[in-house]
Order: sequence, then structure tokens, then C-alpha cells
Amino acid sequence: MNLQGRACVWFVCVSLLLSAVPLQQALAQSGVTVELEEVVDDRFSEGPLRGSLQIRASIAGKDLDKALASRVVVREARDDQGTDLISDRDVPDFQPAEYNSGKLDIRLNNPSRKAKSFSMKGAVELYVPSRDANSRVKIDKALSRLDTPFNAKALRAAKISITPLSREKYNERMKGQELDEEKIEELRAAGKAEGASEEEIEEAIGFIRALAELGGGEVEEGSVILSASSDTFDRIHRIEILGADGKPMSLTSRSLSSWGDDAVMILDPSEMPPSSPTLEILILTDKSRMSVPFDLKNVALP
Repeated sequence: MNLQGRACVWFVCVSLLLSAVPLQQALAQSGVTVELEEVVDDRFSEGPLRGSLQIRASIAGKDLDKALASRVVVREARDDQGTDLISDRDVPDFQPAEYNSGKLDIRLNNPSRKAKSFSMKGAVELYVPSRDANSRVKIDKALSRLDTPFNAKALRAAKISITPLSREKYNERMKGQELDEEKIEELRAAGKAEGASEEEIEEAIGFIRALAELGGGEVEEGSVILSASSDTFDRIHRIEILGADGKPMSLTSRSLSSWGDDAVMILDPSEMPPSSPTLEILILTDKSRMSVPFDLKNVALP
């Protein structure tokens, strides 16, 4: 039986539309309400691929227009059989308010087949830069000194270091990331230490090769290339190129590549930017974030 056939045997997809389910009174008290709109239990198994419990939620509130982004951080999720449903312990990225009409997606592990409901605890987090003037930093003539870190007082105060790269420096960095035999052997050793099979190790190496080839293409003229640590980019919600009118330019792509703790962001504007444009950096400061806890109990499974 082929891959598609086997997937069809195991695949079960059912969905349940829920009528506005408030998460917790505290949410309403904060001026923000959160409602579950849909619960989808996708169950399939094909090799390393597994299904998931997918939840879509919406948020509303009179002050929500001030929030540029939001996310749902799940701290605990279990079905009524005690199965741990948290699929990823990493905190999700903030989602811009304009994405998916403001709907937020939550992905959990599949519940037990005997389970009829699940409960979930966590927090809804909002990014509201108007709460902290230090969360917006503008860098004038940002490309006037390439390959040198920005020297902005606000960035130094936030302990953030970002360097605009020349195309030559970027190409040099990318060449240094090419997989040679030494790096391949290091990957094999790391894979064996983790208990991976030879087949899994070779698949991983092939995947890394493909990523390196994908990210090593020529950078378009007018692109803005920024280098920083991965942790630094994790603390930044968005970086915008401002046009001559002072407004964010439309981008054809926004990419971020990382190698360990080193990372490079490339912004490709849809039209040629000013010769040395102003950049606006939106920082996820503590004051700019609102966190509202929720405790959702006994949600019926489809």
C-alpha cells in the first residue's frame, strides 16, 4: 500500500464548532475576551508523522486595536484520561494582528481515543508597544555604515546588537556555513549520540544540505541584510523598512536563517528603498506585553 493509501487508513478528521466559550472571568476584567471557535482532532500515523488536536480561538476587546500582535501560551493541557497534550514546550511567536483575521491557532497532541473532553491552562499574551516608548526604535540612515553594529542608545539600553551586512560580507558568511566533511562527521556523531539510525542521520544531513543551498542564493539589490544572535531576534517582534513617506514599505519576503546562535534576517522590499533607509525595530519589552491567564475546563472533544 502506498503512502497516501496508508495515511487514509489511519486518518480520521472530525471537527466541532463551539459557540463562544469564555476562557476565564479575568480575561473580561482585563478588557480582553477570548473565545474558542473550533476544535479539530486529526488522527493519523505515518512513520514519524502524527496528527494533532488543533484549536482555533479569537480574541476581542475595546483596547485590542492597540495590540500589534498576540499569542496563546499553553502551560498545561490534559484530556480526561490524564494524557499530556502539550506537543511543543517552546513558546510560540507573536502573531501579527492582521494575520488570519486575528484568529489564533493552538496545536496540541492527540488525546486518548477514550477521552471525551480536555482541559487547558495558560495565558493570552498581547504585544502593545504603546505601553512602552522604548519598544519602538528608529535607526536613521541605517545602511550608511555596513558591517558595523547599530550605535543606537535605545538598542544599547536593551542590550541588543544588530549589524547591517553588505552583500559581500553576507556571501562570506554563507560560504562559511557550507557543509564540509568535518561538519558532516560532527552531525553524524551528534546523531549517533542521540540514538538516531543511519537512515535518519543521512536524511537529516540531506535536509541540512538543501537548506544551505536554499539560503545561499544571491541577495537581491535593495535587500536589507541584518545579522544578530538568534536570541536577539527572539526579542524582536518585527523590523520594518520605512519609505520616503515614513511608512513601512511593502515586502515581497521576510526571511530568518540561523546556525546555532548566529542568525541573519533578510528583508526584500517590493520596490527599491531609499539609498540608506530608516529602519524601525519593534522590541518585545516587558512593559509592552500584557499577559492574561486562562483556565479552560472540560471542553468537549469531537
